[in-house]
Amino acid sequence: GGTVSDVASFTGYNSGSTGKVTVDGAGSTWTNAGTLYMAYQGDGELIIRDGGKVSNIDGYIGVIAGSSGKVTVEGAGSGWTNAGALYMANQGDGELIIENGGKVSNTTGYIGYSTGSSGKVTVDGAGSGWTNTQGLTVGNSGDGELIIKNGGMVSDTVSVIGFGPDSTGKVIVDGTGSGWTNTGALYVGLGGEGTLTISNKGVADASA
Repeated sequence: GGTVSDVASFTGYNSGSTGKVTVDGAGSTWTNAGTLYMAYQGDGELIIRDGGKVSNIDGYIGVIAGSSGKVTVEGAGSGWTNAGALYMANQGDGELIIENGGKVSNTTGYIGYSTGSSGKVTVDGAGSGWTNTQGLTVGNSGDGELIIKNGGMVSDTVSVIGFGPDSTGKVIVDGTGSGWTNTGALYVGLGGEGTLTISNKGVADASA
């Protein structure tokens, strides 16, 4: 039930530094009126579990080259709400794990945003979901991987796997109940390298 509120937040601000935040339990909240920078130049970790909630405008994970960030959203009722975009591995490395009913939402989503970055998102388990109200790019100019398994769900409008000339994008949709819903077009390799694997009764939908 603890609460923290601020304008903008930084973890792992300087190179070589390490920061960790845990938001645990129903009623526990971390509210950022501005941007959340997880692993700015150093290493940063955020754990949201057992009904905890985090909110901000834009979210950046692995902000500067050489940084490494990890976010875990675990359990029914646990949520991370980005009113703006989510940059998973902006210039550095970033990992997002959504499991056991956790939820993440944002407008546009990027995995592996800049050249040299490496990002990975795993959506694991029934009730676990990642909602992009706008587009999703897996491998924008860097390397990106999205794994949807064991009944996890991801949704967006237009999506691209492997966008920039130096990018590599990979998406796996695996298992009964696992789904990726694109209300717009799906591009696999749009300037970069893209791979989509659908296995074990997983489902991927797109309008074109």
